[in-house]
Amino acid sequence: MKAKLLLFVMLVALTFSVKAQTNDDTPFKIGVGAMIGLPVGDFGDMASLAYGFDLMGEYAVAPSVALTLSIGYVDFSKKSEWKDLEDELNTKLKLGMIPVLAGAKFYFSDQIYGSAQIGLSFGTESGSGSTFTFAPGVGYKISENLDLLLKYQSATKNDADKSFLGLRLGYTF
Repeated sequence: MKAKLLLFVMLVALTFSVKAQTNDDTPFKIGVGAMIGLPVGDFGDMASLAYGFDLMGEYAVAPSVALTLSIGYVDFSKKSEWKDLEDELNTKLKLGMIPVLAGAKFYFSDQIYGSAQIGLSFGTESGSGSTFTFAPGVGYKISENLDLLLKYQSATKNDADKSFLGLRLGYTF
């Protein structure tokens, strides 16, 4: 829990420090988002809910295209049968990950965009290493600063994956 709180505080501090260095005339934007989702595939048998937050930078390279870079934290609520197994084995299975993703946004109109990102997710369990991750999605800008993104995110390693269908609410500064 302390690690999650520390990561969140660092992301917020970075957000405000970058905001202080930008102005409205630049093509660079930064935002924060909160996400909730449903685990899918085989991973849906183990976890019942995905939730997390992220910090995302966006740099416009054309009127309808922007490059993105994000870092965040995603955790998963385990289903009760897995919690019972943990109790029997006297161990805790950590399902969290820290995705670091790069990609692009393609604006189809002033409000609708497509998103595609790839990168690595780092497991929060000791020795879990990194996992290839991809996240395509479609978004809707509610206002100049607020948007919704429906995305599918999958972190795959050794034929095992942590996949979910998520809804991200983002605020851009």
